[in-house]
Amino acid sequence: MKVVSGGHLYQADDRVAAHTGRYNLHLCQLGEAGKQGLLQIATAVEHNGVLDRAAYILVELKLRADELEKDYVKVRTRPDGVLNYDLGFPELVDSFVCEEQGGRRVNVLSFRNVDDPGNLVPLVNITGKDRRRVDLKTSAWIMGKLLKLLVFAHSEGITVGLLTGNNFLIEPDQHYVLIFDWSTATIGSLAIPEETMRAEISAVGKAVITVLGGDLETGVFTNDGEEGFFQYTERLMRLAEGSDRDAKRAHERFYELVNGLWKPGFHPFTTFPLV
Repeated sequence: MKVVSGGHLYQADDRVAAHTGRYNLHLCQLGEAGKQGLLQIATAVEHNGVLDRAAYILVELKLRADELEKDYVKVRTRPDGVLNYDLGFPELVDSFVCEEQGGRRVNVLSFRNVDDPGNLVPLVNITGKDRRRVDLKTSAWIMGKLLKLLVFAHSEGITVGLLTGNNFLIEPDQHYVLIFDWSTATIGSLAIPEETMRAEISAVGKAVITVLGGDLETGVFTNDGEEGFFQYTERLMRLAEGSDRDAKRAHERFYELVNGLWKPGFHPFTTFPLV
């Protein structure tokens, strides 16, 4: 499938890589050698507004992430220190209405530092499709990065909206964690209500408990004998139950616990069969 916009030709796979009721996703070859992205096409003209809104939000996210990065340079304690908030959401390469696709809106999406979107795994697939569960330390870097994204969004007056396991993508080898669909996000001039922030932190906690193979109702997890098992799973349950209403504080407290339990360092993506 070929899609043209403003002199740019996007060569996409005819097969649908993923779909929702509002849009389809196709793997797409970008201009850079070996670089692939995703072509996001509205399933019908009446869903154009959803993709238009998603494009607007992604542009805003990038602008705000860049501004924060610029400010951070002035206060960082390490010369190479970066915030990297823009790793947590797709990059909007292009957005247009395509007459050859029946007047449907198309968003062309790329992922920073990820050449092949096929390497991105929806969090829900680990337990639901692969029938695996992650270990504690793998869940820790997933949870930490999701909380970091909430810190960024909430500090900018942005609520994410869609915070479910199928909207969280991870690149297991490089430890990237991102939120894919921001079409239900809101940007306001007023402070985000505390209950909304609490609900979003809780939703992240629930998704991580699920990928750990934990039971949200009983609080039961499989104990593999890892150090800090009870302290760590108790903290996750508290987050899922809505104990925190401030993402920044939740992020700080989470890493206070994690760094107290385990020696800091790179922990490879590790899974076990889901029982």
